Amino acid sequence: MSAEPTNRITIALPVYNGDRFLAEALESVLKQTYPHWELVVYDNASTDGTEEIARDFAQRDPRIRYVRRKRNIGLARNFSAAFRPAQTEYFKWMAHDDILAPDMLERCLEALERHPECVVAYPAAVAIDENGTPDPDFDLGAEPDLSSPNAAERFRAYCGLPRPSVARYIFGLMRVEAVRSTRLMLSHMWADVTLLSELVLQGPFLAVPETTNYLRVFPGHATALMAKQDLRAWQRVLDPRLATPIGTTISRYRRYEEYFASVARSDLPLGTKVKLFGFCATLPVRRVPEVVSRQLAGVRR
Repeated sequence: MSAEPTNRITIALPVYNGDRFLAEALESVLKQTYPHWELVVYDNASTDGTEEIARDFAQRDPRIRYVRRKRNIGLARNFSAAFRPAQTEYFKWMAHDDILAPDMLERCLEALERHPECVVAYPAAVAIDENGTPDPDFDLGAEPDLSSPNAAERFRAYCGLPRPSVARYIFGLMRVEAVRSTRLMLSHMWADVTLLSELVLQGPFLAVPETTNYLRVFPGHATALMAKQDLRAWQRVLDPRLATPIGTTISRYRRYEEYFASVARSDLPLGTKVKLFGFCATLPVRRVPEVVSRQLAGVRR
């Protein structure tokens, strides 16, 4: 008999009090047409039925494991810690309330195998509500073309946007070696944008329109909190240690500082880095008209 193929994909599912949607998310992984994956549920000290659901799935399928934190360390730190044990070639973060199309892993893996220069393959994204109904009016953020072979072009295309898409990319399939060279997710607002800013400097992102990732958004969801600018509540979800008035204000603008760090840590030539430093310096200034416009319109930031 031939040996079982080694799992090539690690799926990390960070969760806190996710019993309402967790089973549906896990079922969508079990239905994947590509079978050689492992999934680890990282429970951030949930107080609902999350543990029972996760343990039940782990008993049903040996590819699923359950890890429980002793205390809630916040979404950002749990998100990062969920990646560190990965030993496979490919990696995917998964939200506990999202749903994968059955061919998502297969299609994205095929795309990365065909394009070794790419570091992320991401499916088409559709926002869904609490009932799983598509919400075409929900803004998932701008989707720039990040397929350029030029790292500086990709960085400008992504980081130059006031509200670039996150979920489309962060829940794609990634090369482990590329993610491991980043600082993972920090604790500030838009830290996922900071993480993606490091990844776009490493290689192109490849769109895979043949498959779909269904991204759930609803009142109280972290994405919805960001969309309606409930910043203090958003920071409490990310990392409650920083959810003070001063901490929230600093967190709100820290991504602009972190863009400099992303460039500094890259392998780009010094001359290219200097030009990108100049580009980074313009970003906060370029956003002033938008912020002023929101304030004049009475939108709370």
